[in-house]
Amino acid sequence: MTDTIKVHRAAEADLPSVKLLLGELLEAVEDKGSLDIVRAMENCRALLKDPDHFMLVAKDVGGVAGFIHFMTRQSVMHSRPSGLIDELVVSQKARSRGVGKLLVQAAARKCRELDCCELEVSTEKSNAAARRFYKACGFDEDAVLLEMEL
Repeated sequence: MTDTIKVHRAAEADLPSVKLLLGELLEAVEDKGSLDIVRAMENCRALLKDPDHFMLVAKDVGGVAGFIHFMTRQSVMHSRPSGLIDELVVSQKARSRGVGKLLVQAAARKCRELDCCELEVSTEKSNAAARRFYKACGFDEDAVLLEMEL
């Protein structure tokens, strides 16, 4: 199923497809708050140039089927960097085909190349499907994420 899907680092030319995927993500988010697609695309352009941020796209014959954005960072307590997935979006038409898992595996591979000690992800606690997906990819529910709106 995934043998026709290729994952590679996103380029400026991929951003129109990423914008469509982000639109799908925004449709699914209940509390849009300050989320803005124009600002998101500005962020994408800046993050493409940041060496600590990685945007990967999964392409099949129909075009971009999904993308993942993750970063690496050094914390005080870890001797090696940590990876953190911020966004993972798979097009509705490409879901249940292994695209998301390929993207997570590619992110994990890159984090291993960068000698990261872990790869983290968070999702809404009400998003049972995402929690099942990440567990199937090898993540454990090991921590609690707390947020403060500013």
